[in-house]
Amino acid sequence: MPDEIPAAAIHAALFDLWDEMLGHAGPGADHHVLDADTGWAATLAAVDAATASRPIAPGGTSIAGQTAHVARSLAYLEERLDGHEPEVDWPASFLPAEVDTLEWDRRRERLFEVADRVGSRLRGDASWPHHQLLRVMSHMVHLAYHLGAVRQMLRAVRG
Repeated sequence: MPDEIPAAAIHAALFDLWDEMLGHAGPGADHHVLDADTGWAATLAAVDAATASRPIAPGGTSIAGQTAHVARSLAYLEERLDGHEPEVDWPASFLPAEVDTLEWDRRRERLFEVADRVGSRLRGDASWPHHQLLRVMSHMVHLAYHLGAVRQMLRAVRG
């Protein structure tokens, strides 16, 4: 095929975006989809448990719920990479919507622990078959979608 993109270039681009979204891009890193300091780490660091627990609409999710859901989706990716097909109750993955300070700290830690494990594992793979690349890319889109939702929720709850 003419003009094939080397796998190393795809991996490098994906991990630049991964680090940017999670908020692990180093100082002076280029920003491709976000302004500086607007990834998951900086966004969640500025949120207390009370704010994280407040839904923006009756019956809607909270930032705490969004965070739990994203951590669960990354754990799902990890299980899929292990060759398992886990069953997940996706609506329940947003629960509980209300958290105290200790649970909010744990929830944020879990998100980054799972993301770090998945990221390390993916970085260690030299080549990915099409289905794995598609799976990783879809999870990155999912991370971005929920980060955008959380950032908009913050605007709403802070007024």
